[in-house]
Amino acid sequence: MNKEEAIQISAQIGRIIANNAPTIKYSPSDLKRSRREMGSESLKEMRDIGLLRDDFELFYVIREFCSDISLGDVADGNYILELFKNAQKLNAFDFESDPYILSVNIKDIVSEDITLTRASYARGEIFQYDMPDFSKPIVTPKLGFFDREVSFPTIYQKNIPWMSVCPSEINSMRKHISAAHGKVLVLGLGLGYYPFMISRKDSVEEIVIIELQKTIVDIFNTHILPHFEHKSKIKVITADAVEYLDSVNDGDYDFCFADIWEGAVDGAEAYLKIRPHEKRLPRTEFAYWIEDQIKAYLDE
Repeated sequence: MNKEEAIQISAQIGRIIANNAPTIKYSPSDLKRSRREMGSESLKEMRDIGLLRDDFELFYVIREFCSDISLGDVADGNYILELFKNAQKLNAFDFESDPYILSVNIKDIVSEDITLTRASYARGEIFQYDMPDFSKPIVTPKLGFFDREVSFPTIYQKNIPWMSVCPSEINSMRKHISAAHGKVLVLGLGLGYYPFMISRKDSVEEIVIIELQKTIVDIFNTHILPHFEHKSKIKVITADAVEYLDSVNDGDYDFCFADIWEGAVDGAEAYLKIRPHEKRLPRTEFAYWIEDQIKAYLDE
């Protein structure tokens, strides 16, 4: 199986997760029975291969998911092994201890076609906890699940989930949060997770956020920003992000983080429009959400 084939399978798994919210239902007795039925020799073989690590529950849930989607019919052993290696059972307590999750206590708000509410992952529900690593020869989704239900803030546009503070959102922003410094320009608002996290850094002096949708800005300013400890650092401007960049002078900002797309496909055009500003604004460090995935899409 070559890299392109692996990417295609991974994209199909992503569509299954997005469309169906697949959930593996199991009990402690199911785990005990499965372990007993496999026997010590099979368990040792799974460990030797690398499919089974220290956590049998993790092995069981991912195995059942792979069986449900008949992954063995389309993927070879190397792909499946890499998929298992990347899989994680996430710690619900650690997720719920995230500073944003702890601080931002939202109520259900409906404004025009935008709804601010809470979504949840059921126990055993499969999701992607982070972006795939396109630098590897075998590209697989990073599958995860919780062993109990967890909830998190989310925004729906009409009936479509538009933005959530879920594990993939948190994990895919870690390096960009770490890199932010000085006066920061943020292109795209969402639920304000990125501004919240960088506002807690002493090295970040000021944050200017550019968001096109006035309804999102109004909801954020009224119902989310008041929960921020360092709200005085933050200013939100309602404008088109790419057009706003045209008015920026070199030295106005120390760091710029672009996050105005939902995925690689819809982000490619905006990404290509923003990149030329790097040469025009050499004193500003630029960073882009899911840049590796956008580059991989553009190279197809």
